[in-house]
Amino acid sequence: MLGHLWTGSYSSDSCFGEDNKVKNKYKIWHWHKPSLALGLILLGLAGLFACGGKGGGGSSGGGATPATRTFYLGTTPFFATATAFPDWRFENLDDKDLLSVHVDDFWGIPWDDFRTSANPSTIPAAWVTKWNTLANNSRATGKTLYLSLSPLGNRKTLAPRVLANGDPDANWAPVDSNGCYSFATDINAAAYKTAFIRYAAYVINLVQPKFASPAIEINIQFSSCSAVEKAAWIAWYTDVHNAIKSAYPTLIVFPTFQIGYMYGISATSAACIGGVSVTDCFTQRLTEALSIPGDRIAFSNYPIEWKFHPEFSFSYPTDTFAIVKNATSRKIWVAETGWASVRMRQSYPHGGSGVCGTDIYTTAMANDTEHANYLSWLLGEAQTRGFEAVIWWLNRDYLDAAVAEGCPCSGNNDTCALAETFHTAGGDFGEAALRMFGNMALRHYDGTPRVGQSTWHDYYNRSWSPTL
Repeated sequence: MLGHLWTGSYSSDSCFGEDNKVKNKYKIWHWHKPSLALGLILLGLAGLFACGGKGGGGSSGGGATPATRTFYLGTTPFFATATAFPDWRFENLDDKDLLSVHVDDFWGIPWDDFRTSANPSTIPAAWVTKWNTLANNSRATGKTLYLSLSPLGNRKTLAPRVLANGDPDANWAPVDSNGCYSFATDINAAAYKTAFIRYAAYVINLVQPKFASPAIEINIQFSSCSAVEKAAWIAWYTDVHNAIKSAYPTLIVFPTFQIGYMYGISATSAACIGGVSVTDCFTQRLTEALSIPGDRIAFSNYPIEWKFHPEFSFSYPTDTFAIVKNATSRKIWVAETGWASVRMRQSYPHGGSGVCGTDIYTTAMANDTEHANYLSWLLGEAQTRGFEAVIWWLNRDYLDAAVAEGCPCSGNNDTCALAETFHTAGGDFGEAALRMFGNMALRHYDGTPRVGQSTWHDYYNRSWSPTL
């Protein structure tokens, strides 16, 4: 059905070898990327912060490890500055064999253009240029490419549309009382589905990935919206998946699921009820996740949030992937993950107002040792459970840790300028969204490796022997 919807050709085998107002420009973040922030800030967990100081991040991989690995190691080239968001940086390519082209909904989608035509001539030139540049630079690395997109902004309404100047414009689509797009009732839902399929085809042809996720953290919508809208969203996505697979039969296509929401800890609305344990909650939701079409089972995981929960002694569960492995023959991905390594507060002063707020992440939980411990454990699990891929969210910090640690932010530097930009756009919550993910990379802002990078490098240097 989709063969006539676009021009150009694509083969997944080939992957082997001006600025608007600040608020307009940066609202593309939508504050959805930090799903932790929804749980930690909006739900008022400040009273729990003091109990998060226990060290240790769960058991490490431990023991002698074989001189092979089963899985791809990758990062996203995402970076950010006060003048460019994202500011893609294709660096340190010698310790990864996969790149995550994680565009999400950052640049918006030309919904109306793709509703009108499979090959629209009306797409804003600035938007086209951004995509062409990213695709060309990604392919030029010679790395295996994983493309991840999202039709949803804030994980529950349609992603931004694209204005004539190429900027994204959020909050344009109709929503219900929960702020959710009405997949079940909007008369244009089918037309937007067609538009998204055409958009996905357009960027797949540009990037030429081996792997693609047409929806990121698909399950956050499940607990944010009504049961009717959840069912309609799953049906909408199922049609998207099937259409892409029909058009690109060799492309490996799958959505991703947010692990904290599966365990029911990331938001009050996600909590399991009736005395169900968090482990049973995860197991039940894993069954649901596996009922949604996908060539793989893939997760985003930012387990520092377990530091606020007592179920596993204020650390993360270590049997998650054993449960997954026992439940499915699908290959396992951790499609984005990381561990914050710098203390972070609820608020920071700006322009003579505001205060240095209560810690969200204390130095006892957010540091390079905890970062290294989690990374070591995860790569050990990847080897033991036969993962297909692990993608660390960042290669290099986009905030300078020494500057980000301070309060107030001091000096004339990129870190303070970026923090000011996000605070202007989204207040304390917006700045928290930025800071939460700014210091969890394999490398510091200046490019020097974190201590955990040596473990990463050790695995990378092993002979790659993928599971079949």
